[in-house]
Amino acid sequence: MTKLKPYWLDLTEFPEASEQQVLPQEIDILIVGAGLTGLSAARTAAKAGRAVLVVDQHAPGFGASSRNGGMLGGGHRLSIAEMTARYGKDLAFKLLQEAHLDSADFVRRVMAEEAIDCDYEQVGRFRGLWHTHEYETAARDLEQLQKLLPIEASLLSQTQQHQAVASDLYRGGVVYHQHAAINPAKWVFGLHRAAVDHGALIQGNTAVLGFEKSMHGHVVKTTRGEVKANKVLLATNGYTHPQMGALRRRVFPVPSFIISTDELGRDRLRQLFPSDMMVVESRTRHCYYRPSPDKTRIIFGARAAMFDAPEALVVSQLRKLLGQIFPQLRQVKISHSWRGFTGFAFEFMPHVGQIDGVWHAAGYSGNGNTLAPWLGHKAALQMIGDPAGETAFSYSELKTRWWYHNRAWFLPFVDVAYRGRDFWNDWKRT
Repeated sequence: MTKLKPYWLDLTEFPEASEQQVLPQEIDILIVGAGLTGLSAARTAAKAGRAVLVVDQHAPGFGASSRNGGMLGGGHRLSIAEMTARYGKDLAFKLLQEAHLDSADFVRRVMAEEAIDCDYEQVGRFRGLWHTHEYETAARDLEQLQKLLPIEASLLSQTQQHQAVASDLYRGGVVYHQHAAINPAKWVFGLHRAAVDHGALIQGNTAVLGFEKSMHGHVVKTTRGEVKANKVLLATNGYTHPQMGALRRRVFPVPSFIISTDELGRDRLRQLFPSDMMVVESRTRHCYYRPSPDKTRIIFGARAAMFDAPEALVVSQLRKLLGQIFPQLRQVKISHSWRGFTGFAFEFMPHVGQIDGVWHAAGYSGNGNTLAPWLGHKAALQMIGDPAGETAFSYSELKTRWWYHNRAWFLPFVDVAYRGRDFWNDWKRT
């Protein structure tokens, strides 16, 4: 029977919940959300000597931080041309520098400093191209990126792609050699331990009902009482509630669906993934998959739906896509199926800043394993007045749309549009 929980939790357990304590009446910094953003911010602020309280409506690490595909590495959703047109050449360069290099360096440094064992393995990531004409575009984009930054990446032609993945589905692609595989649950749980070790108080099962400005900051109302906080950070991303309306209007939740196969054996996995490399795609289905840490099964995610779809539909869709990539796995059994919510910004760019005096770091749009801890760290530094908090992502934009308020009513319609696009892309494929 398929387990409806992340496969990662078979390899580790949620950290023991901090014993519920009476919430402090006053605190320097209150952080809402105990995922990668909030726990990284808590670690940084607590190390600097601030009194820090982190609250979460669930257990710490419950959300997408422990439910993703476990891929670590830089990236950007907008093209370099789009970023340059929108932000100018200098800011675009700084955004790329942080997204590809600084954030990944920070993550590796934290893992080393805090002795976080999260099955880190620098296996590289292959981006498979769906159309033949994309190869020349990918080559130009890579050349442009490598002129700006020392990115270790290379092209694989269609005849070479079996070095990365034993599938004939793609038309070549790009290998990013420094990208790494991790167990995301171990990563976020390790950050939880580090934040506690540095003195942060973390309380799960403590939902925030709202907050009001006060003479010396904010009064935060929770299900367990009120707390006066000098500063507040919303680190909720795809789990931002309607009570946090200003941020909710700028970041909308998109479900992410992932499955794990039954054990296939190391020999079979090595045949499918000759170099243990992770794989993502250029097509709008955006399948992403990788070997499990023990190299015995496949972790596979994709856009099964743009809404919180029924489990049977999700498993059917993902199994079909997996069988398209590896026809020999069409009848494979599925051991685990799970979902989480990523936070997307309308501009596809994360942002660190304030709205009405309340801080946020959000809008990672699927690139959270590196950017969330990096920007949580930057937000904390800014909140304590440390100049090292300077980040290009304070100059990006986190805009809303006039037709979006607290409910992402448009996602089912987007889902229909994407399915039409999927059909067209498959039919016109070359």
